Amino acid sequence: MVDRKEKLTKRECQVLAELIKSGRVSDQEIARKLNTSRPTVLKIRRRLEQKGVIKKYTCEVDWEKLGLNIHAAILYQWKDYSKSKELNSLVRFIKSQPEVILFVKGEGIGSKTDLIISIHESLDACERFIKRLKYQWRDNVENVEVFLSSIRGIFKNYDLSSPALCRIGKREDDKEEKQF
Repeated sequence: MVDRKEKLTKRECQVLAELIKSGRVSDQEIARKLNTSRPTVLKIRRRLEQKGVIKKYTCEVDWEKLGLNIHAAILYQWKDYSKSKELNSLVRFIKSQPEVILFVKGEGIGSKTDLIISIHESLDACERFIKRLKYQWRDNVENVEVFLSSIRGIFKNYDLSSPALCRIGKREDDKEEKQF
């Protein structure tokens, strides 16, 4: 299934940029920043939701305040894709683990096929988590690599210099340049 690329107006890009910076920002605040009306911002927000550009609103969590101090990036390679039952079972298992905040299937460094990002209270808790996964994986996974860091190293707040926001703004800029 191929998603089509949504064309956004300049105003949609501006509203989206404000929402990316803070999903809790009010329509009134966005309207003030963009020098427009609150009903206009509400219409734009709803249009972005209907187009599927905005899928949901989330918050940024300070994991340290919850006692979660270790961040793990785990890369591995699935051995045999003909074992679809085992693969589906492993995917369900990984998704059910409360420590997992991101799970991605793809292709990467050294033929790795999966990436798990998890958070943990301590190094010991992280080691127990990895041992649990390795036990579950024992016959179907190889080339497991783990990168550990402090939780402080994983967040980057969006700002107007963010590549994602620059790309949003560039769509409209490109259109305007072509007209001249």
